[in-house]
Amino acid sequence: MQDFPVASLSRPRLAGSVGAEMRGKITDDLLSTTDAPQGKSAGKSATHSSALAPACPESKGLRERLRELASDLVSTWVAEGMPPTAKTSAGLRKQAEMLVQQATAQPEHTGWTMVTIVSEYWRSRLAVASSGRRLLLLPDCPVAVWNASGIFSERSSPQLDDSNRSNRQGLLSSSVPQVCGPDCTISKLWAAAQSGGWLVESTSRAVPAIGSLLTGQYDGILGVACLEDLEKAFAMLPAFSLPIAAVPFRKLSTLGEPTIGTDGPGCANVALASAIDTEWVLGLLGVASGASVPSANYLPLLQESAGLFHPVSLAGIADRLGLKDAFIAAKVGDTYAPLAATTGMAGEFLTRGGKFLRPFIAIAAFDAVCADRQSLQPKSAAITNARIVRDSVKAAAVAIEVFHKASLIHDDIEDDDQMRYGQPTLHVQRGVPTAINVGDYLLGLGYRIVSGLPGIDAATHRDLVAILADAHMRLAQGQGAELWWRDTAEKRLTPDEALTIYGLKTSPAFEAAVSMGIRLAGCDPSEVGPINRYALHIGTGFQVLNDLKDWRGDLENNRRTAADFLGRRPTVMWALAMEQLSPRDAQRLLELSQLASVEGAATKIDQFLADEMVAEVHDLYEKADVFVRTAVIVSHQRNQAAAAAAACRFERLCEVLEFLLDLAVPEQSADALVT
Repeated sequence: MQDFPVASLSRPRLAGSVGAEMRGKITDDLLSTTDAPQGKSAGKSATHSSALAPACPESKGLRERLRELASDLVSTWVAEGMPPTAKTSAGLRKQAEMLVQQATAQPEHTGWTMVTIVSEYWRSRLAVASSGRRLLLLPDCPVAVWNASGIFSERSSPQLDDSNRSNRQGLLSSSVPQVCGPDCTISKLWAAAQSGGWLVESTSRAVPAIGSLLTGQYDGILGVACLEDLEKAFAMLPAFSLPIAAVPFRKLSTLGEPTIGTDGPGCANVALASAIDTEWVLGLLGVASGASVPSANYLPLLQESAGLFHPVSLAGIADRLGLKDAFIAAKVGDTYAPLAATTGMAGEFLTRGGKFLRPFIAIAAFDAVCADRQSLQPKSAAITNARIVRDSVKAAAVAIEVFHKASLIHDDIEDDDQMRYGQPTLHVQRGVPTAINVGDYLLGLGYRIVSGLPGIDAATHRDLVAILADAHMRLAQGQGAELWWRDTAEKRLTPDEALTIYGLKTSPAFEAAVSMGIRLAGCDPSEVGPINRYALHIGTGFQVLNDLKDWRGDLENNRRTAADFLGRRPTVMWALAMEQLSPRDAQRLLELSQLASVEGAATKIDQFLADEMVAEVHDLYEKADVFVRTAVIVSHQRNQAAAAAAACRFERLCEVLEFLLDLAVPEQSADALVT
């Protein structure tokens, strides 16, 4: 990211006096309505106000957990629709309370979580808004505020910009965000926003900015503001009424003096202490590490892929394939008729949740290869019956997700996991035999979909079935190796063996999705580039990254921290520890694993005992430098996947693969988990 020169900071021009007068009138009307202490409006405002009142989570890790949960919650709404109750203040608060409980956060974090849910809901809308019609509201840099207040002496902050030392009193009342120098965190956010086509103003102008949104000057607003100020702004409007996202932070008065080091005032440290998470702001801006990310380009396709799993869309696909009622079954009261039960449960689980990345990969790969072939060979690359084939591609994408969901049902049974997508797993709800049967039904349904795709020639049909069958077999081999290791008394496992298991368990789904999209576009995947090598490394990196995340717990599925260890699953972290530890420490790690085995599955171990074991295992892992070594493996796998993507001979497909890599194994994501 390039530093934004402080001297060139200028406030974007607003509309003329008539527009300003109108915005002022609308804002005044809203404020008078919301602040009126009468009737339902007053009650609604009070409820919303109290919900947003409390505190920001203290640790960045906890804030990230809550944001991940909020993102997952919103992703389920894409497929199933937002529950009507969530649109009310009370309903939004209830959703936030559920996430706070899952994250083991404190009740006073509910208001912050409510704002976060709303922000994640509007993330995609902000990403596609037109350049020049998005407004970023930024606060004054905390260091600049302290400097203007005279807290810093000239001696203690020698590198503050000279322009910020003058007119200290006027600094705090300016209508533009104030910065402490060219390396200021706020300045860098400002630069990133302007490079992405955002207009920037001071957070102090939040109320008139909302008026401008109502009069059509802006298509969306992102505000970085203290939680108390957001309370006032959000009280003006019902939840989800307008595309307004926010990043809350703590009031400066609750913080101490910023750290001063050899590099000048600790601006970044103070921003972090204030709970201004730069990465989150950049993500909402559509910017990562100062560089534009292609999420806006692929957003419509991501939404299209998720939309395939709406019951109406699934019913349409079933009709086109002659599979009437294959996905959906009507209930009789609160239950199903016996002959409709399997179909009904399968359809429910299929639409229950997830990010639906695998369908997206297949469709994106198809579109990319078609576009690349068309640009290289305009006449010979045209697809006959293009619309019919595109519909078949979407059906094939559904089949890939069907296979994935079937594998999750069976994995949950084999691992005795209790939660999936924030709900009890299917075998917990319906029993193991029924869950096995539903998983088997989904496998059959996936093959049936692929075998009946219209507009596809026999050779392509044959290749698609082979691609899926090969992925199915390799996944079973990987899962079988994991189960064999878990149930054997001899816990020998090398890091290479662990990575091989990961490659079998996780990579086939990535490879199948990309390969099917390429094959449906009329190409042999092996001739396009090293797709198998790309899938191997992105899948392995994805799984190793999940190993690191496991030490923070799986919030969506309500799994404890170190659930892989407590569930006796083979991991590369275990293998690294056994390789690096002294014989005595390695023996102790084995004893702890055996204790977990004797006491039962991860969800059944006594909480106190589990916490003691996890703490001791964590110490042993630290002793063997496991966390750092694991982060190195993630980086290596990501680099290998990136190299394979770069070797692809189709430019647009290469871009799709790079985008997928950023989603599955974000750059420096592992480092963030160990620092």
